[in-house]
Amino acid sequence: MDDSTGSAVLAAASAELHRLWEAVVNREASDLESAEATVRDGVLAMGAMVLEAAVASRGTGKLGARMACPCGGAARFEGYRPKGVQTLVGWITLRRAYYVCAACGQGYCPLDAALGLRRDSLSPGVRRLVGRFGAVLPFAAAAGALADAARVQVSPSTVRAITEAVGARYEQTLATEIAVAWTAGLPLARGAPPDRLYVAMDGVRILGTDGAGREVKVGVVVPVRTTATGERRDHASYAAGLEPAAAFGQRLALAAHRRGLEGAGAVAVLGDGAEWIWNLAREHFPTAVQIVDWFHASERVWDLGRARFGEGTTATGAWVAGQLARLAQGEAATLAREWQALPCGGGAAAVRDDQVTYFTNQAGRMAYHRYRAAGWDIGSGMVESACKYVIGAREKGPGMRWSDHGAQTVAAVRVLLLNHQWADHDLAA
Repeated sequence: MDDSTGSAVLAAASAELHRLWEAVVNREASDLESAEATVRDGVLAMGAMVLEAAVASRGTGKLGARMACPCGGAARFEGYRPKGVQTLVGWITLRRAYYVCAACGQGYCPLDAALGLRRDSLSPGVRRLVGRFGAVLPFAAAAGALADAARVQVSPSTVRAITEAVGARYEQTLATEIAVAWTAGLPLARGAPPDRLYVAMDGVRILGTDGAGREVKVGVVVPVRTTATGERRDHASYAAGLEPAAAFGQRLALAAHRRGLEGAGAVAVLGDGAEWIWNLAREHFPTAVQIVDWFHASERVWDLGRARFGEGTTATGAWVAGQLARLAQGEAATLAREWQALPCGGGAAAVRDDQVTYFTNQAGRMAYHRYRAAGWDIGSGMVESACKYVIGAREKGPGMRWSDHGAQTVAAVRVLLLNHQWADHDLAA
C-alpha cells in the first residue's frame, strides 16, 4: 500500500468515526441499545474498509503470464476477477488474478489459496466461527445467533455444510493419527504422568434419519494427580464414535495414551455391564481395575425392588436400602444367589432372573468396599455427564434425526471443541 492509499483509507475511517460520533452524541440513536448497534455497525464498516485495503496492498496473486497447473499443464493469465468475501468485519471485495489451464480447462486464482479462501464467499475466520456455532447449536439456531451476535449472514444449510466439513476433516486427521499409532507405536504423553487415570465408557442413543436408534459410543479420560492438599483432577478428554467397538477402542486408547496411560501409577475403567466395554478394557487397558459403576448397579436393585413391592412403596424403599448396604460391602455374588430364591410371579420373575444373571456375571467388578478403600471412584458420573455433554446436548434435541455421516462429524467437532483442541487444528474445509 502506498502512502496515498493509506492516507485515503485513514481519512475515510476518520470520516466514518466522526459520523458515528455525531449519530450517538446527537441522539439519532435514542437509547443505549440502539446506540450500541449504531456504533458496532459503524466500527465493523470501518474494519471492512481497512481490511479490504490491507488485503489489496498485498497484490492480486499474479504470478506472471503463466503458472504451473496441478494436471501438469500450464495455466495462462486471463485477467482479473472480483470476489466478494464475507469476513468477521463485513463484506469486502478482492481483485484476483485469474488463470486457465488449456490442458484440463480448470481456472485458478492463486490469491484464493494464499488467503485460505474456498469456492464459497466465506473467509477462514467466518468459517471457523460458523463451525463453532454449529457444534453448539442446532443449525437454524446457529444461523440466527451468528446474525445477531456477529452480523454474519449464513443459511442453516451453510452452517450444516461447514460444521460437517470441519468434522470430516478432523476425522480424517484422527484416522491418520490412529493408523500411524498402530504401526509406529502409540504416542507418549507430554509432561509428568498422572498418579491415577480414569477411563470410562458408555453408549448414548440418537435417532437416525429412518427413525431407528443409533448408538454413539462415548469415552472420557480423566488424569488425577496427588498434591500436598489432596487429589487434583486435570481437565477431561473425550472421544465419541458412531462405529463398531473395535474402531472406538483405538480412538479412546489414543486419547488415553495422550493423557499419560503408559506411565500412570494406576488405571481404572468404569462402565455398565456392556460386554463391549470390558472387551475393550482387556485389550487396551489390561492392567486397569474394572469397576461397574455404582449408579448403574443400584438402579438394577431398584428395578428388582419395584418389581417385587411396587413403585414408591415403603416396602420397596426399605428392601432396596438393605440390599444396597450389602452391595456396598462387596456382597454382589451373595445377593444374586439369595435373589434366585425370591418368590416372584409374572413380570417380577423376569426382572429377578435378569438381575440374578447380571449380578452373577458382574460380581467381580463390584468389590465396592475395596475400591473405596483404595480411593477409587465407584460411580460413572463422569461418563454419564460426558454422554450428555458431548452428544445429548447437541444430537438429542426435539425432532432431531441424523444421518450416520452427520452424527459422526458433528460429534467430532464437539470433541475437538470440548478437548480444547479447536485452535490447534487446521479447520479449513
